[in-house]
Amino acid sequence: MSAEATIKALGDYCEKNSGNFYTWTGKNGTYTWNRGKTAGDGTVNGVVRKLAGTDASGTEIWVVAGSIKIAPTGEILRFTGLAKKEQKAIQQVITPIMMPETVEA
Repeated sequence: MSAEATIKALGDYCEKNSGNFYTWTGKNGTYTWNRGKTAGDGTVNGVVRKLAGTDASGTEIWVVAGSIKIAPTGEILRFTGLAKKEQKAIQQVITPIMMPETVEA
């Protein structure tokens, strides 16, 4: 498992949920995430925003709800607004893909 595989799986989840790689509807509202910097150790960070409403002109208003943090191993350490159940399901999907095949002698 790697951070990049997790990012791809998260995007696929969002795409399936909302039709957008970065947006999903959770239990408490609609969220979007933006990938931030990758730390020197390979940890991926980012920001999660929640849809707060629309202004008089119809423009969506997004407010910071929290953050994301994905370990270099691909483990989701923090992802505001995404239920732990969903995080685990995403990680279970990518774990078998990333495991090396067994070679029989």
